Amino acid sequence: MTNKAGKQRVVVLVSNDISDVYFANQLLKRANVVGVVVESQNRACEPLFSKGIRYLKNPKLISGRVKEGLYGKRDRELAYRINYEGFGEDGVRLSAGAGIKVVRTEGVRAINAPEYVDEIRALKPDVIAVCGTSILKKAIIAIPPKGVVNLHGGLAQWYRGVWTTLWAVYNREPEYVGATVHYVSEGVDDGDIIYQGRPAISEDDNQETLYVKVVKLGIELMLKALGDIEDGTVKRHPLTRKGRLYLGRQVTPAVVRKTWKTVREGAIRDYLKGPASKKKIEIYE
Repeated sequence: MTNKAGKQRVVVLVSNDISDVYFANQLLKRANVVGVVVESQNRACEPLFSKGIRYLKNPKLISGRVKEGLYGKRDRELAYRINYEGFGEDGVRLSAGAGIKVVRTEGVRAINAPEYVDEIRALKPDVIAVCGTSILKKAIIAIPPKGVVNLHGGLAQWYRGVWTTLWAVYNREPEYVGATVHYVSEGVDDGDIIYQGRPAISEDDNQETLYVKVVKLGIELMLKALGDIEDGTVKRHPLTRKGRLYLGRQVTPAVVRKTWKTVREGAIRDYLKGPASKKKIEIYE
């Protein structure tokens, strides 16, 4: 699928995080995207990882305040580096061409505000593709005749919510690292599944490298799903088992430190050397 190929009008909804901007840019290149809405999810205007990239380019910018938070200095710099190397400039800035409308929300998690619902409706999408936004409400879900489709960075039968790659590693369950493309319902990551996939895992992986792999795999699944939706061949698989729901507030500095420690203690290596049964997870492919 090349840029502007196909007839269905796709509107992309993302947050301002580096992986979500990367998602939007890949769809802009390969689908008929007519508009992108970027939702601000933090009180600072600049996305966290965009700040991190600046700090990597000029370490003197790293202040005491930035060293605090979820990551220690070493792990924070490593995470920034992995994400920047994985997503590159396509994760730093949105590259929408002429004629493609870009809407940036103001405030925090305001994508469901009436003014943005009206902006999305005015773009007349056939289908909406989502990655990383707040939970969408009925007013947006009802807009496109072909539905709203989300890229969830986890296997929804086992992990729903946010930071699901990290939690799978934290729980020593790398077999549940993966991506789900599903229709959006009013619940959390519980709509009908279209496609799922699991990335190849290497012994030197960690939760950050795996997250990059999950996003890239998920984008391919999303493009495949959009093609099926346009062709009228899309298949829907109801989520009969709902995975554990993880919320943002559950990710504390202690959780992040323990996840890195788990990796350094060999959780990925142990999984790869473990029983084959743990690697044969039934998913919707």
